[in-house]
Amino acid sequence: MIIVVFALFAAALGVGCLLAVTAVGGGCLLVLGIAWLWQHRHFGHWRRLGVPCVPAAPFVGNVWRLLRGACCFGDQFRELYESKEAAGRAFVGIHVLHNHALLLRDPALIKRVMVEDFAQFSSRFETTDSTRDTMGSQNLFFSKYETWRQTHKLFAPFFAAGKVRQMYGLLEHIGQRLEEHMERQLGGRDSMELEVKQLCALFTTDIIASLAFGIEARSLQNPEAEFRRMCIEVNDPRPKRLLHLFTMFFFPRLAHRVRTHLYSEEYERFMRKSMDYVLTQRATSGEKRHDLIDIFLQLQRTESADSIIHRPDFFAAQAAFLLLAGFDTSSSTITFALYELAKNATIQHRLRTELRSALHSSQDRQLGCDSVSGLPYLRQVVDEVLRLYPPTAFLDRCCNSSAGYDLSPWNGGSPFTLRAGTPVYISVLGLHRDAQYWPSPEVFDPERFSAEQRQQHHPMTYLPFGAGPRGCIGTLLGQLEIKVGLLHILRHFRVELCERSLPQMRFDPKSFVLTAHNGTYLRFVRSPL
Repeated sequence: MIIVVFALFAAALGVGCLLAVTAVGGGCLLVLGIAWLWQHRHFGHWRRLGVPCVPAAPFVGNVWRLLRGACCFGDQFRELYESKEAAGRAFVGIHVLHNHALLLRDPALIKRVMVEDFAQFSSRFETTDSTRDTMGSQNLFFSKYETWRQTHKLFAPFFAAGKVRQMYGLLEHIGQRLEEHMERQLGGRDSMELEVKQLCALFTTDIIASLAFGIEARSLQNPEAEFRRMCIEVNDPRPKRLLHLFTMFFFPRLAHRVRTHLYSEEYERFMRKSMDYVLTQRATSGEKRHDLIDIFLQLQRTESADSIIHRPDFFAAQAAFLLLAGFDTSSSTITFALYELAKNATIQHRLRTELRSALHSSQDRQLGCDSVSGLPYLRQVVDEVLRLYPPTAFLDRCCNSSAGYDLSPWNGGSPFTLRAGTPVYISVLGLHRDAQYWPSPEVFDPERFSAEQRQQHHPMTYLPFGAGPRGCIGTLLGQLEIKVGLLHILRHFRVELCERSLPQMRFDPKSFVLTAHNGTYLRFVRSPL
């Protein structure tokens, strides 16, 4: 309810002065009349420009279900994508609370915005306080173009295939710890029921802690360990944090006044303390682990004094967001994969058969990075999971061209220039479940990604990691992390539905990324390959 209060307060902000004056005079009807006229004119913006639009609800625009906690961001933008007003359109006008925005639907237009004309849409709409929030404003996701450009240039080479291959040993080590954790949970029984998201979150937290901080978080050995506690704390919906996130997403121009912070004070202190400790310890010891700390130390040695890396909290900002983004998206994807495999025994059997064959053909029954990456059916399964459950279910950009952006060719020939500062959104979940591009889109079918079927995919209709220069820099690492997790679970267990399993997947309305609502329970049956 706190979000609804903020929404109504914020929506009324535009007529706040008039409301105050008339309220003093007791003119209730006049107040209502002014409010109605304001919202009628404000939400008539797209009609006046001759742009097709989705009718807006008074004061809250097209995101009322999101604001009242009835759905998540992904579901809300998918509903707008599938609205009757949007059908057959390249784009449709929407109102994200009070913000005039466009929802892009045509893959060719999406390519123009995300790739070909990237320079005119190089930043996201969301903004945090760049002066005070040094940790939130410098990471690759939230940073504005110039900061993003410099940061991306520094880190892109370190997430290339060769570097990711060097990190595989760390992933494999955590995979072994996952097996030991599940064996302890089993306790000599033949099967057990587990909440899968929690299991996968322990695994991915340990991986990100190892890769980003060079620290053995040991969440699998101790679920109450500090790193795991911080991962829970950073998503805690406290009122102050909700206000900051609400401002960053819906009222970014007020971010400086509100002094927004992406993270809580406790999380920021923990990140700074952890980074200071591990950088000092690693520099002293000279240890090499092929992780992000090695990268940071190399940059400290090679970058000039005026480099962006010397800004306050620069390294902590990258590590903090990698922990936040990495553990949640990967753990959710592994969870969704196990859920679909439990529902589809034939697909699960085929995948485990491929894993068995690969393990038997290896000398020590261990698979290297290239072997895991090269398993064709495992890749198909993961790609289909990412289609059905894209971690980032929507994308956004902001038009940063002072002259605006000409959309006349996409507006039925009618003249239309998108104004500078206008946000544009893309419903990844809507594209991924559009029957025009994916027949029977609600069906889990890894055959969509067979070598033959891939050739028939419509470009820009599969965007689990975004697209263009600002696409996810950690795509290869994220995919490998998911595959390693599935390998180490399925080599010892068969997964089945149980009484507490969801008959149909529902998404948590409080989560920014797609996450199962109220947990995902499955039965794990001992069945070593």
